[in-house]
Amino acid sequence: MQAGCHALFRRGGSLMRHSAKLMLPSARAGTTSLSARQRAPSATPALCDQYFKRDVSTSVTSDLHRPQPGLVSASQGHNTLKVFWREGEPEEFPYVWLKDNCQCPACFLSTASSRVARVSNLSLDVRPKDVHVSPDGESLTVVWEDGHEGTFEAGWLHERAFNPTQQDLHQNFYKLRPELWNSDMSQRIPRASFDELMEDDAALLKMLECMEVLGLTVVSGARLQEGELHRLSERVSYLVPTHYGTTFTVKNKADPSNPAYTGKFLDLHCDLAFLHYKPCVQLLHCVTQFSGDGGDSILADSHYVAAKMRELYPEKFHLLAEILVDFRDAATDEGLQFDIIARRPMISLKPTGEIDTVNISTTGRDSHLGVTPEEAVSWYDAYLTYCDLLYSPENHFTYKLESGEILIVDNHRILHGRTAYQAYAGERHVQGGYWDWDMMRSRRRVLQRKLKGSS
Repeated sequence: MQAGCHALFRRGGSLMRHSAKLMLPSARAGTTSLSARQRAPSATPALCDQYFKRDVSTSVTSDLHRPQPGLVSASQGHNTLKVFWREGEPEEFPYVWLKDNCQCPACFLSTASSRVARVSNLSLDVRPKDVHVSPDGESLTVVWEDGHEGTFEAGWLHERAFNPTQQDLHQNFYKLRPELWNSDMSQRIPRASFDELMEDDAALLKMLECMEVLGLTVVSGARLQEGELHRLSERVSYLVPTHYGTTFTVKNKADPSNPAYTGKFLDLHCDLAFLHYKPCVQLLHCVTQFSGDGGDSILADSHYVAAKMRELYPEKFHLLAEILVDFRDAATDEGLQFDIIARRPMISLKPTGEIDTVNISTTGRDSHLGVTPEEAVSWYDAYLTYCDLLYSPENHFTYKLESGEILIVDNHRILHGRTAYQAYAGERHVQGGYWDWDMMRSRRRVLQRKLKGSS
């Protein structure tokens, strides 16, 4: 929902390109453009597998089907219990961990997947008095020195083994690994059918996996009226309200509270960077598409471009990751007056150093910059370097949504924009909303478990 029509400059100061020129195919210098006329017709708009370099569903779901090895025996060490499997290498489990994760009804409430034992009952000095494996090898029973007894299923233990392989499998269950992309994504845009998402859990699971890995999906077949985002959200996640409402309508308005409510060019941006809880996933339902030239969506993987910048210009990358920038939204919308400010770096990093999210918004970025003049010049140098990479033809593409399509993007990763259109010459009507990653990943995990026995 941010806008802008600004010139981007190369480091020498010469004009790189005016962003409005992206509207013109002749000026895109190789930028991939997919208009409705150029797209190959598809008899089945359902989500397909071709857009993956690897089959995402096998990255996690197949692990849920993998048979778990049975137990053979167990031996006590100083601080750990060593268990031996029918297949594979033996594993060690710390006594304190076993006691902390006792699965008996007195210690664990299975209906809530939650411990109920008091932490005061836990000690580093806990030791078993007796350990034995069931005759069928399916469980391990530990009797502690205080007489407390706990039984662990073999499969449960195996899933939680401390070896790198099992930890890596759990990491991929927790959060799927992203696959970064450039303009070649225009040739393999993931697609889904609205009706299938509403009726088929397998199709919904594939879409959710795709969103985690690639960060975008185009859903076709929605009705040409507002309210479809609410219907789809009943299958996925609650809609996250903002000061623009639970959903918002993007049309040309006489007194716009946001540049998106005009026909102007919208620079590549993430939505609502001025909120400390920046929405995770954005949905844009194209109810009516502008019939003339313009109104195309521009898409780029900000993490791919940031990773490239880190490699090519490490010092500039770190400037964007360190200097705090004010993002602000001050206007009146539907009678609500607001002045919202958040301060964050352009590139936010996780404690591990991985890229967490890119915060970029031409109009949402405030004029206050709490650095020295010299630091400001260095920051702009780094910022424009990132924009040079971002708008390089190989790093973004355009796609014109058709009426009835819903564009879903990871707002923490995928930047989107819009080419200008003559708003006075026709209607363009889009309804937008936001989802939460916690709820989406929860839905994905639940569906994986649910479909475990059906494939």
